[in-house]
Amino acid sequence: MRNILNESACAELLEKVVWLDASALAKLTILLLIDVMVVVGNCLVIAAVLCSSKLQLAVTNIFIASLAVADLMVGVAVLPFSSVWEVFKVCTFITLPDPYVD
Repeated sequence: MRNILNESACAELLEKVVWLDASALAKLTILLLIDVMVVVGNCLVIAAVLCSSKLQLAVTNIFIASLAVADLMVGVAVLPFSSVWEVFKVCTFITLPDPYVD
C-alpha cells in the first residue's frame, strides 16, 4: 500500500509533535551548533582563499575553495531542514509532492 499523506494527515502528524521536549531541544541545539560551525568554517576557508594572493596561485586551493562553497550551500540549504526532520520526524517547512500519485 502506498502511504499517501493528505492535508489532514499532515496536520495530525504536526499535532502529535512535542515541541518543548528537553531531549529533542538538546538534540536540536547540538545540530544547530554543528550547522553554525559548518557555515562559519566554510566562510573562513573561502575568505582565506579570496584574501590571500598566495593561496590563489595553486590549483588545489581553488579546488578546496569550490568544495567549501558546495559545503556552505549544504549547510545553509539542507542542514536546517534535515535537523528538524532528524529530531521530530516531520517536515514542517515545505510540502513535498507524493511521487506515487498518478
